[in-house]
Amino acid sequence: MNRVVVTLVGKDHTGIIAAVCNYFADNDINILEIKQTTAQDYINMMMIVDVEKCTKQFSDIAIGLDIVGKKVGCIIKAQHEEIFNMMHRI
Repeated sequence: MNRVVVTLVGKDHTGIIAAVCNYFADNDINILEIKQTTAQDYINMMMIVDVEKCTKQFSDIAIGLDIVGKKVGCIIKAQHEEIFNMMHRI
């Protein structure tokens, strides 16, 4: 399994999760876990996804998610799980 942590932050509105999930489905990326919180008009979401079957390079996935984010007015970032874990280790 090749796991990636995807984070999304932005102003909440209809269609954000649909746009991200469609991108994942179109690129054979499996969602393993989603955590989402909303506070007033803002959304914060973290997803762990498996990119094992995706034929794109990681950099292309990250660029694709950035484009989706711009379309829906959010910031979407992707990091390899190992790097994410190292950055958040105490």
